[in-house]
Amino acid sequence: MIACLVAACTGSNGGHATPTTGGAGRAAGAPTCRPARPATPTTAPQTFRFGGHDRTYLLALPRGYDGRTPAPLVFDFHGFLGRKETTEANTNMGAKGSARGFIVVTPDSLGVQWNMFSAPGEADDYGFVHALLGDLEQRLCVDTSRVYAAGHSNGSAFAAFLVCKAPYEFGAVAMVSATTPTSCPADVTPAAIAVAGTADPQVPYAGGTVRGSTIPIPPAQSVIAGYAKKYGCDATPLNTVLQPGVDELRYAHCAGGSEVVLDTVAGGTHPWPSSGDAIRDPTDSTAGKTFPATDRILDFLTAHRRTSG
Repeated sequence: MIACLVAACTGSNGGHATPTTGGAGRAAGAPTCRPARPATPTTAPQTFRFGGHDRTYLLALPRGYDGRTPAPLVFDFHGFLGRKETTEANTNMGAKGSARGFIVVTPDSLGVQWNMFSAPGEADDYGFVHALLGDLEQRLCVDTSRVYAAGHSNGSAFAAFLVCKAPYEFGAVAMVSATTPTSCPADVTPAAIAVAGTADPQVPYAGGTVRGSTIPIPPAQSVIAGYAKKYGCDATPLNTVLQPGVDELRYAHCAGGSEVVLDTVAGGTHPWPSSGDAIRDPTDSTAGKTFPATDRILDFLTAHRRTSG
């Protein structure tokens, strides 16, 4: 169960060269990192000391990483009661992202969830992520205009808040199974994609409350319309059928070249679409069991970069 969501939301290049291509690869003649920042691929958990605690994360490097070619980086945040290993098993973000040229960081929260409301006495998760990103940008060849946040459930809501926290280092956010209103200032417009199932019993697509709590949840479509209005996008969205049972609602021509997208999965429940959890869920729809959410998100992230902050 999700412990907390929200209905109403209260960098520099760091010496790294930035490519001019919008894809995950490097354009011919694009700048490189000098000196090179080599690293050895590993599947072992990594440790980063922050706030008196050893924080752990998985790190997937791009296939053929050479320490010279600036690479996009995406954080993948687990949901309530989740951990980095189960998250990677469900999203496959590390495996798929690294194959497409991304650095993928899959961290653990200290407790059962991300401290998205910055509750006193609990982990400073926003500080942790910003500090970890700074450390990775010093050690790895990161394209700092292409840093992204993705998450599931509680991790989705945390990611949505994170991209709106100074110093505004993120170019886009991907929200799965928790569509959280933007809290960004007016001049910060990270591209946003949400994936939501119409039969989600924990975070109701049509609005209501988080299961087992009194936390109000606005309808997913109204949340995305709120992003579009704040970002100054076209008033009328484009509608596309991505596959049987999955419809895309896309608001284009937003400030800073941004976009806002909602993928609606008919009959989809709470698990990450096409994950092992979704396949094992007897109440999930065919669309929920088959929609390749991770590939879809990586496509979206590849098309966007940070233009403000």
